[in-house]
Amino acid sequence: MTIAEKKLNLLSLDGGGIRGLSSLYILKHVMESINPECPPKPCEYFDMIAGTSTGGLIAIMLGRLKMDVNECIDAYNTLATQAFTRKAYLPITITGKVRERFESKQLEAALKKAIADRLHDQDALLKDPDTSCRVVLCATRGGTSTTVTLRSYRNERECSELYNTVKIWEAGRATSAASSFFDPITIGPNGQQFFDGATGANNPIRHLWMEAKDIWSAAPLEDQIGSILSIGTGVPQVTRYETKGIAGLKTLKACVTETEYTEEGFALEHSDLVANHQYFRFNVPGGLAEIGLEKVAKIDLIVGITENHLAKDVVRERIQACAGSLSKSKGHSISKRPSSKASAWEVPGLVRAQVQDHKESYELERITPNTPHTNKHKQPMPVSHVPEIRNSSVYSETRKPR
Repeated sequence: MTIAEKKLNLLSLDGGGIRGLSSLYILKHVMESINPECPPKPCEYFDMIAGTSTGGLIAIMLGRLKMDVNECIDAYNTLATQAFTRKAYLPITITGKVRERFESKQLEAALKKAIADRLHDQDALLKDPDTSCRVVLCATRGGTSTTVTLRSYRNERECSELYNTVKIWEAGRATSAASSFFDPITIGPNGQQFFDGATGANNPIRHLWMEAKDIWSAAPLEDQIGSILSIGTGVPQVTRYETKGIAGLKTLKACVTETEYTEEGFALEHSDLVANHQYFRFNVPGGLAEIGLEKVAKIDLIVGITENHLAKDVVRERIQACAGSLSKSKGHSISKRPSSKASAWEVPGLVRAQVQDHKESYELERITPNTPHTNKHKQPMPVSHVPEIRNSSVYSETRKPR
């Protein structure tokens, strides 16, 4: 497949607090389905990654810091544990206004450390000269409450002064400054205030699509798409947050409604991609709803619920289909594990053996039937002779699949 024939792969990551870990485990299964022995990095398969809130933090780690999924899981766990440190005063004023409940400085410090560990510069810019995997982050501009996209690349249609000035950690703070959780952040030469984009773009799929249309505008985007993968974080339980006050409750209701409506609307608008198995949406139902956005102590439960969902046959088949589509877009094939139900392997390729006596010669013939190199006369072959046997259906009783 030539470069011109290769298609675009896009990744969209919903916001969802600590439940973003569920997204990573879903993505882990996808990448392992591409190559079980050596899962590729997402930045090697996706041309653009968009994220909101904690999905934005994951987009930074995967796309800008070029982590593999396991590295990202470790960094995400560390980040979440350090970031969700409660402030020392009550989260609600006497008027019912929601105060930010966690120390923003802890989140900033955790972000800076993750960046420094990877790039050796905690103040590195979001701008990335390597555009093989572009990163899009959704945030909300204070005052106007409009959704703003922060990018690792230049968009000629919407050239923002932030492109040349915003640091990775600042962009991470902007996209993840969830209402009632963290303080807003002021960044840029004009001192713009930002908080997370969850109320307007908790599911960033539409913003991802628009950005891709701007960048790859030479032909209709539909004709250039290989695969789009959208990953959710479960459905948040709004009623758990009533103690935050009316403002907080309305914000969370809007977040939930927007996420679901955006998913349904995008799938309807791009029904051809759905029908052609080019659009994949994974979102763990039910079980995650009982876990609050900040419940770091529930990490093991999040992983368990997600893994149980991914173990279902219908989900596994869908994961495999997604992996195949992503690989096909890049001109690759997926590496398949032998079925655990099989009693033998079929191994196409080359078989080499050293044969010293009649018994070994017979055994070689037994496991490699119908091959032109079998020693038909049962004569011992010298140890130095290593026959090459090409066979597409080698059967072995002794080698068991893993």
